[in-house]
Amino acid sequence: MNAFALTRLRAWMEGQGFARFFVQQPENFAWLTGGGDNTVVTFRPVAAWLEITPDGVRLHASQIEAGRLLDEEVPGLEVVRYPWYSPPAPQGPSDSEHDLTPLRLVLSPEEQAHYRALGRDAAAALGESLRFADPGWSEYELAGAISEELLSKGIQPLVLLVAGEERLFRYRHPIPQQRPLGRLFMGVICGRRHGLIANVSRLRSFGHPEAQRLNQQVCQIEAAALEASRPGATLGEVLESIRAAYQAIGQPQEFENHHQGGLTGYRSREVLARPGNPTRLEPGMALAWNPSLPGAKVEDTFLLGETGLENLTFDPAWPSTQVNGRLRPMVLEG
Repeated sequence: MNAFALTRLRAWMEGQGFARFFVQQPENFAWLTGGGDNTVVTFRPVAAWLEITPDGVRLHASQIEAGRLLDEEVPGLEVVRYPWYSPPAPQGPSDSEHDLTPLRLVLSPEEQAHYRALGRDAAAALGESLRFADPGWSEYELAGAISEELLSKGIQPLVLLVAGEERLFRYRHPIPQQRPLGRLFMGVICGRRHGLIANVSRLRSFGHPEAQRLNQQVCQIEAAALEASRPGATLGEVLESIRAAYQAIGQPQEFENHHQGGLTGYRSREVLARPGNPTRLEPGMALAWNPSLPGAKVEDTFLLGETGLENLTFDPAWPSTQVNGRLRPMVLEG
């Protein structure tokens, strides 16, 4: 169990006057158990839930899943088994009614260590897949290669986007299709391990004439976001810096064509940055900004510390360039 998370939840329960609280949502189950997974179908629906009291934790699970969960996800917990054909509903307040997101946002040192390892592996998996790819591949083939690399490292691909040259300039969320990659293509992942999610985007070019220029532009937009991401700033304030950066490159309309990212952690976007969002950044929070243009996108997962940002998904094998004092990914050529 995650003692840091349990302490935070129990303090919140005391403030709410709850003698017990039921946790069903996969992001909260993973948070409290130190990375446990209460799903069989990807992320939803749940196969078990937790009952939290001031002095104990019980697992409620179907007869099908109870044994596996105790062996592999939450060893040592007291378990309440129910028939697979008659699942009961939690008898009390639960995270279906109460949003626990604010409690999850600041990560403990142990969670940060898990995140660093995940970030390294996720970036390496995506990078290796794109380096191995061929322009004649289909988007499906690249998606398959990315999935193989991720799963071989124990990373579950919750989001997997691929766009070849034909679709990269048209869609911001390109679900893979049976289309050729061509001279310029992109892979995007939200990969989950220990409940945490690493968000990474990378592009590769085979002589596309616009690739590097577009990448430089999105990196300039991202630089404004990273510079503004300091303890005490609000998400709304960072977003206004991003909006101004789109204007500075002469592309103000592109701010409207895709969200810009926000806080990440146990969901790919724990809190999406929206205009005026009052959420204040604190050390221990994770961020993933993803400014984009037709044909270009940049994205990594960062941990906010007292003195700055740590890039959790930096890949030393991927070509990078200095942008406002930070190493940022280039488009891989050839």
